[in-house]
Amino acid sequence: MNRFIIYFLFLSTLFSQVDIANELELRYGNSKNDYNYNELIFDTRISLFKPNYMIEGILSFERSNPPEIGLDERGLRKYLIGYYQENWSIEIGDIYQTWGRGLILNQLDYQNLDFDTGAEGIGFKFSKSNLSVNLIAGDVALSKSATSHAGYDPRIPNYFIDQLIYGADFNHSLYGLNYGLSILVVDEDSRNVNHNLSNFRIDKDYSAGDIFISLIRKESQKDNFDQNKQGSGFYLSNTNYLSDWSITTAYRSMKIDINDPISRDNLSENFGNALDIQRSPTGYYLHTFRLLSRTSQEVNLNDEIGVEFQVSGPLDNNNFVAINIMKSSSTKEWYQSWNGDWSTKKNSFFPSSNNNSYPFEEIYLEFSGYSKNGNIYYKTGIDFQNEVFNVLSNGPENKSYEINKSQTVPLLLSFNTGSRWSYEVQFEYQKLKTGFKNTIISDIEGVDDLYSFHSLLTEENQINKFISLSTNYNQKWTFNFSVETTNADESMLNNNASEDFDSSNSWESFGVSYKFDTDDTLQLFYGSMRGGLDCTNGVCRYIQSFDDGLRIDYTSNLN
Repeated sequence: MNRFIIYFLFLSTLFSQVDIANELELRYGNSKNDYNYNELIFDTRISLFKPNYMIEGILSFERSNPPEIGLDERGLRKYLIGYYQENWSIEIGDIYQTWGRGLILNQLDYQNLDFDTGAEGIGFKFSKSNLSVNLIAGDVALSKSATSHAGYDPRIPNYFIDQLIYGADFNHSLYGLNYGLSILVVDEDSRNVNHNLSNFRIDKDYSAGDIFISLIRKESQKDNFDQNKQGSGFYLSNTNYLSDWSITTAYRSMKIDINDPISRDNLSENFGNALDIQRSPTGYYLHTFRLLSRTSQEVNLNDEIGVEFQVSGPLDNNNFVAINIMKSSSTKEWYQSWNGDWSTKKNSFFPSSNNNSYPFEEIYLEFSGYSKNGNIYYKTGIDFQNEVFNVLSNGPENKSYEINKSQTVPLLLSFNTGSRWSYEVQFEYQKLKTGFKNTIISDIEGVDDLYSFHSLLTEENQINKFISLSTNYNQKWTFNFSVETTNADESMLNNNASEDFDSSNSWESFGVSYKFDTDDTLQLFYGSMRGGLDCTNGVCRYIQSFDDGLRIDYTSNLN
């Protein structure tokens, strides 16, 4: 295969109408807590254009020793060869497709999170008139950093799964409606598990908005059908436009693999879990502010009822408002008997607020706009979150839950002076309460239940602050200084990381970047960055802190 790729690239250069695009990225980091990395990534794309078809080759090379996150790479990381005509195409190599808005198949490559669900194999697409067909077959190699497995390190994966996937996706338009049907088979030889997934969906665009309805089903067999698990899911979204205002509502009921509070996080034993190649459409607001992004959520396809309501529009010509209300819970209420066994009670159609149902609630109000002369832009708001993310016990004698509560106020101000200089100020304030809420139930008449709270931090209420000052000169030079502080020791949140934990309560950094031209940018960073949750489009993972170190990034488009 490698020789075929080289042969293709050599022949392509002999033809006219060839477009070549190259991108080079160099990344270096060195810190006091051994968060060190050295990466070189080179991507090339060669496209051969002909009157009736196009041939394209993509190669991605990487030399990372070590990488910022993930395993060492030395050599060819990815490749793709594609042949494209008007009505059909075929691709060989690393394939990325999305079926049913991701509910059955959503292949992503987020290198910054070491999350890659692409399939090395073959993909075929056909479309004509009101019919389209997608086919895929290939191997998916997954890796994770799992706290439930030995040798956990937030930067290096310790849990691996190889999957063979193959299936078909059909889309058809009739009477103004778009219908879709997907069938996907996933085999895991390492766990002797076979998954069968199917999806039926309907969507319609109209002048005032759109509506989307999707049904999914998943069946998993283990050890040659000795064990069987079945799950399902339902998703509905609707967007309406009223003049300049938009209103979006969404509802989901996901029951792919429901497990009790003790076993729900056991990756290896829960063979019926939703697959990493499955992703839900937007279920929670995707925050861009620093502190808010650390409390972002992922949709739990295994067991979740969720509703979302968003409305946004102008207050006047210069000012806008948006409100987002989100609520979710598990599909069951979980109870314990005297001997500790778990039992369930089915929740209603809507999310529950009971602590034994893993409730999550968020209200986010945002204002944004420009000054009358347009030289000042602002964005501010307030966010309230309340979550039970672990049910430890819920029996006749005691109840114990792990909770998060936060209130966050962000502010962004951008100033355009009309000269070559521009400025930006960002400030965030957050009050966070995280820990264990316990109740000892009294069986004595006249004696009240005993309530207590034990914080995971040295302070019951953690106060987090973030401030960033940036200035740009002539669209070439950018200077940034940022400070993040907290009043509480976070050592208990180390997650058993192998690197030394950064126990400081303040993280300062200074950065400078220079844009040589539209294609070349150099970035320098010195200081510290706080660890925590990092999310990209609904995919989240814990990122290790970076303590008093130097980062150098250079990006070049070699066209």
